[in-house]
Amino acid sequence: MTQPQPTEHNTRQTGGRATPADDRLLRAAFFHPRYWGTWLLLAVLRLSVLLLPRRGRSALGTALGAVGWHLAREPRATTLRNLELCYPQLTPRERTALARETFRHLGLGVFEIATAWWATEQEIASLYEIIGREHLQAAQVAAQEEGRGVLLLSAHMIGLEISGAMLNQLIDFKALYREDRNPLIATVVRRARRRRIAGVISNRDMRAMLRALNHGETIWYAPDQNISPRRGGLFAPFFGIAAATTPAGARLAERTGCLVLPYYPKRLPDGRYQLIFEPPLEPFPAAGEDLEAATARVNALIEHWVRAQPEQYFWAHKRFKSRPPETPRRY
Repeated sequence: MTQPQPTEHNTRQTGGRATPADDRLLRAAFFHPRYWGTWLLLAVLRLSVLLLPRRGRSALGTALGAVGWHLAREPRATTLRNLELCYPQLTPRERTALARETFRHLGLGVFEIATAWWATEQEIASLYEIIGREHLQAAQVAAQEEGRGVLLLSAHMIGLEISGAMLNQLIDFKALYREDRNPLIATVVRRARRRRIAGVISNRDMRAMLRALNHGETIWYAPDQNISPRRGGLFAPFFGIAAATTPAGARLAERTGCLVLPYYPKRLPDGRYQLIFEPPLEPFPAAGEDLEAATARVNALIEHWVRAQPEQYFWAHKRFKSRPPETPRRY
């Protein structure tokens, strides 16, 4: 295990000028009463970083997770249903205990998002250690000497947002994102991420992804959410269940020759993180491997990560919402 060393890269703030989209934050429309609750939440999160030590934020996060368990009925029901589908061998009591622990991590994750957005670079640098640094370094060499792009293959672990701020201290990258339904939240997320990382790309903008990888850039990519067949999703096994999954990772690798580097974060009991880099998937897709097989290989890799830390996975997403023809609905 190695500690991150201070460098010019990991002590700087990522700059970037405001864009017209960012300027929407200042529009009078965002001061409409329907956004007052959002402003209050953002103020609490910002003040937690300014006024509280990390232990204080952790205590608030744990309390928030406990409250969320009782009040967030739909996410709780989705979490329990996903655990029922993926861990049928567990008793109802065991699944409930795992779900409650997941909500504790969700609460912690809310205040870690605030840390990712507003904490100092020095505080963030103190919160992680690197596992598999040699795999990251090999990917950087491939990018610099061969001009190959790098696809950082990750998953929706609860600590994904803060791990992005940590990852930025190691490598320049662009992140894929999905617009939040709340335009104020969407604007704040874009602004925060542009301060920390090299750029953001819409998860529907395939051309921008291809362009970045063809120019030797790095893209941070998490494909483990439901993508219906109408949007190009394929059904591939995830915990033994057909899950609608984007094959974009295999398509991007096939078209650009990029290096696919598996990576995921793991929250430690003390609130710090391990950033875990695994050997690259080479070749990917393999010779004779079609999109379905390559996508199934990605799902199997993510499932392996989830089984190692199920309490840290984002189970509140309806992963099995889309179904193959003539199969029963899961929710």
